[in-house]
Amino acid sequence: MQAVEVGVLAMLWTVTIWRAPSAFRTPKQRALWLSFAALAVAITLRVPAVMHSLDDWFHVNSLSTLIKHWAGIVAAGAVVEFVAAISRPDHHRGFRPRHYTALATMGLLAVLFQFVPREHEVDDFFLEHAGSSWATAYYSAFLSYLGFAMAASARLYWTSVRHATSRFLRFGLRLMAIGSTSGALYATTRVLYLLGRLLGVTPDTTDALADTLTDLLKYLSISLILIGSSVPALGVACRTIRDWRRLRSLQPLWRDLTTSTPEIVLKGTLLRGPRLRLHRCVIEIRDAGLALAPYTSDAIREAAFRTADAAGYDHQSSPAAEALRLRAAREAKATGLPPVAEVPEAGAQGLQDSDFDAEVDRLLQLARVYHSPMADEFVARQADSEV
Repeated sequence: MQAVEVGVLAMLWTVTIWRAPSAFRTPKQRALWLSFAALAVAITLRVPAVMHSLDDWFHVNSLSTLIKHWAGIVAAGAVVEFVAAISRPDHHRGFRPRHYTALATMGLLAVLFQFVPREHEVDDFFLEHAGSSWATAYYSAFLSYLGFAMAASARLYWTSVRHATSRFLRFGLRLMAIGSTSGALYATTRVLYLLGRLLGVTPDTTDALADTLTDLLKYLSISLILIGSSVPALGVACRTIRDWRRLRSLQPLWRDLTTSTPEIVLKGTLLRGPRLRLHRCVIEIRDAGLALAPYTSDAIREAAFRTADAAGYDHQSSPAAEALRLRAAREAKATGLPPVAEVPEAGAQGLQDSDFDAEVDRLLQLARVYHSPMADEFVARQADSEV
C-alpha cells in the first residue's frame, strides 16, 4: 500500500506542477489544477514525517488530519467546479450553493474535531478512532460531502461524454467519470463501515482490512481522474506530431509548385504551430494548382486520365490524374510555354476544418504520384509529343 501511495503522490505533484502554467492562463483549467494541488497536499499530509512535524509545530494532536480533510473538500469541490464549467459553459460565476455547502462542511469538521478524543499523537486517525461516536460523526460529515461531490461529478462527466467530439476527449472524460464513481463508492463504503463499527455490527479485527480496501478505491479514483484529465492533452500532442509529419511530407510538393508560382505565397510572418502552418501549406498548394491550371490543355487532361486508369487509379476518387496534370502544367510554365486559357484568381476559399484532414490526405496522395516515376514518364511523353 505504501508503494501505491508514493506512486499516486508522485503523479499528483507532477501533474500539479505541469498544469500550473495553464491554470493561470485558462480559468476553466484553474479549478482542475486547484483540485490536483489540494489532493497533493492532502496525500502529502499522510506521510508520517510531514504529519507529525505539522502537529508538533502547532502542538495540536492530529491537526494534520483536519487540514488533510479540508484539502480533500477543496479538491472535491474544485472537481465539481471544473466539470460544471465544461458541461455547462454558461453557468454563472461567483458563489453558488455548492460553495457554501463546502464551506459549511469545513466549519462542521472544525467543530466536530474538537470533540474527538485526541489524548496522544497517532499514525492512523481512522484505525485509532473507528467505533468512536464523535469520530464517526466527524468522518461521516467529511465522507458525505465527498460522496455527494464525486457522485455529482460522475453524473456530469457521463453527460459530457455524450457531447464530446474528440476521441481522446471522450476517452478522458470516461476515465474521469469512472474515477469519480470510484470516489463516491469509496466514501459510501467508509461511511457504512464506520456506522457498522459504531453499532457493533462489524468487528474491530477488520479495521486494517477495511482501511486498505477503501484506500485502494480512493487511489484508484485519484489515478483515473489524473490519467483522464491528461488524455486530451495527449491527443493534442499526437495531433501536433501528426501535423508536423504531414507538413514535412507536403513541403517538397509545396516548394516545387511555389517555385513556379511565387506570386501565390502568402505574405506576412510565418505562422507558428504545425496546424496553422499546415493550413497555410494546403492553401498555397491549392492556389498554385489554380494558377497552373491554364497551362494544361484538354489533350493533356485526357492523357492524364488515361494514364491514371492504366496504372490502376480510379480518376474519380484518386488524385492521381490531377497530380499528372499538375506536374505537366508546372513543367510547361517552367519551360516558358504560354497559358492556353485564362488564369483564374488564386485564393483557396471555403476550406473548412471539418474536411481539412480529408483534404490533407488527398494532397498527400497527390504528392506521392506527383513525385513518382509514372509522373516523370508522363511529362517526358508530353514533351516528346510537342516536339
